[in-house]
Amino acid sequence: MLSRSAGTRPDQTAFLFEEAPDNYQPYTYGWLWEKARGFAGALQCAGVAPGDRVAMALRNGPFFFAAFYGTLLSGAVAVPLFHGADAPRCRALMARCGARHLVLPPGQPPSPSFQALAQENSLHLCPADATASPAALPALDPAQVAFIQYTSGSTADPRGVQLTHRGLLTNVRQMIAGMRITAEEVFVSWLPVYHDMGLILMTMVPFYLGARLVLLPTGLPHPARWLRAVERHQGTFVAAPDTAYRLCVRATRTPETYDLASLRVALNAAEPVRPHTMEAFEDAFGLRHVMVAGYGLAEATVGVSMAPPGTTKKVDAAGRVSVGPPFPEIDVRIVENDRCLPAGEVGEIAVRSPALTPGYYDNPAANARLWGRDGFLLTGDLGYRDADGHLFVVARKKNVIKHAARTLYPADIEEIVEALPEVRRAAAVGLTPRPEAGEQLYLFAELRRHNMPSQAEGRRLVTTLVQRIHARLGVRPGRVYLLQPRTLPFTPNGKLQHQRLKTRYLDGTLQAENSILYPAY
Repeated sequence: MLSRSAGTRPDQTAFLFEEAPDNYQPYTYGWLWEKARGFAGALQCAGVAPGDRVAMALRNGPFFFAAFYGTLLSGAVAVPLFHGADAPRCRALMARCGARHLVLPPGQPPSPSFQALAQENSLHLCPADATASPAALPALDPAQVAFIQYTSGSTADPRGVQLTHRGLLTNVRQMIAGMRITAEEVFVSWLPVYHDMGLILMTMVPFYLGARLVLLPTGLPHPARWLRAVERHQGTFVAAPDTAYRLCVRATRTPETYDLASLRVALNAAEPVRPHTMEAFEDAFGLRHVMVAGYGLAEATVGVSMAPPGTTKKVDAAGRVSVGPPFPEIDVRIVENDRCLPAGEVGEIAVRSPALTPGYYDNPAANARLWGRDGFLLTGDLGYRDADGHLFVVARKKNVIKHAARTLYPADIEEIVEALPEVRRAAAVGLTPRPEAGEQLYLFAELRRHNMPSQAEGRRLVTTLVQRIHARLGVRPGRVYLLQPRTLPFTPNGKLQHQRLKTRYLDGTLQAENSILYPAY
């Protein structure tokens, strides 16, 4: 892909990177190819052989691409890690995949903790701008593993999803067809390139097509930077989790000052999609039929389905938004105990695609649970398909709550709670305080910093929460806790960790850190 672009359009800009606010530096395909080849040579000089795993902890930026594609060119397997991971976290993930090489940001010496990590574990530390003349580069088999994507760990320990060269290009083509993407598109992204949606959808797709890419630094501390970039570069395609779009609405006091009329697609994916978010974002910025819901997972490379661009969203009676029909060459079934369920019935979402992972790295137990019948991969997500074949995602299977003979889905409860202006984020989990009582609904509501209520105000807020949940779902929580801001645990890519929250509550961590504002109600 890069060789073709470097050969036919070496002077064309591959991407613009925002080096500083409103300061964009262009990088050409020729530059990218030269740096990738140079990095491949540096790895060869360091003794990296085809098939070796090379971990990299890098932020968004030009040298991520040099290191990532240089690793692939050398025949090695790239292992992108969270750029903010400390030395112990990097060491743990490197041990899982047997990586002996770690790529760190250029222009600065490794911290003492990383130097100690390297010395104690005989690891090779390599700056992302390292370069050397490469020897003969190995021929690559399309079935060869290109990189290992570690899952977010939202419901379990991270697992290393192996993705092949063929699978990557296949899913890129599936998403291009399903999302109706053309070479005229302008992508604007702040999503982290160490993670699948930010890397594959938001950078590989434009590289494949030769479309325009505007890349911002990792993260979204304030949405103004993203919105300005969309306006300035006439962005047509953006993607983000629901939380980011809510932040755009909440933090932008004068949305009319931004002209986002160029947007064709604002993909809402990676966490439960709220219909209120879609409506609020489009209303605030004067858009119509731009935001669409999508679904994917690392085990399918990334993309599985998306609602058709430019169409009216489908919302069911419970307020769930359809994530559309599957992309080309992807089959989706809803199963229960190896039985296919008819339209409208909730079961586990199973996916079959030529872009599926061959399995987790060195994890036979998880691989044994990964596959169902007829080559379908079991996603661990619950959902259903309507009569038109459109998919609705309901919950993670492990997060379902069985309360008073009712099946409750955390996202349904959390949406009710987060609609209150005093609440920043919410989490609903099932806990069993006494075996005879069965599983109970426990609700944790994280408050906004400027809305820290007195104990009396807190009691009134809890009463309101309980009343709203009962009015909508006919159940009352067994316990409600109000939490300090920024208490709920999230993965580095922004997914709420329900299982970790349970652990932190049960082992007393929340209480010990004074994260709970008042006794339980």
